[in-house]
Amino acid sequence: MKLNLYEDKNTSNEHVDVYYTNMRPVIRQIIDTVNSERPSLQGRPADEDLDDGEEILLDPREIYYLDHIDRKLFAYTKNGVFRLMNTLAACEEMLWNYGFVRVSKSNLINIYRIKQLKPDLNMKVYASFDNGERICINRSYKKSFNEYLQRMRRMN
Repeated sequence: MKLNLYEDKNTSNEHVDVYYTNMRPVIRQIIDTVNSERPSLQGRPADEDLDDGEEILLDPREIYYLDHIDRKLFAYTKNGVFRLMNTLAACEEMLWNYGFVRVSKSNLINIYRIKQLKPDLNMKVYASFDNGERICINRSYKKSFNEYLQRMRRMN
C-alpha cells in the first residue's frame, strides 16, 4: 500500500482520499481512524468493586487477550487486568478488524501482541505474549486461527 501525504497551508478543508480494490481490515482501520471511530473498551481494574472502581477506556492495541471466566470478561494488558462490561461475542465482532481472533470458547487473542507460537502435544498450539502469559489455541479453533492469520497477513 502506498501512502502520499501533502501539506497545504492554504487549504481550509482537510480531507483524506482512500482508493482501494476491496474493503480489507486495514482499509477499515484507516476509515475508523479518520472518522475517530476506533473502538475502545470500558473496563475497571479487576481487583476493584464494580460500583466503586474507576472506569478506564482501554485501547485494543494494548490488550494481549480477553478471557471469559465465571460469566465475567477480563482484558489482560501490560498494565494489569481489567474487568469489561461487554460480552465476549460483542468484543469478537467489534475487534475482528483489529487483530482479535477467537482461539477457544472463552478466549480472544490479539495477533499483533503474540511473541511466539509454539506447538505442543495433541496438536495444541500455545500463543506466548511478552508479559510471560500463554494461551492455548484450542484444536477446534486452530484451522480458523490459521486462516485468520493468513488473511490478516495478506491484508496488511
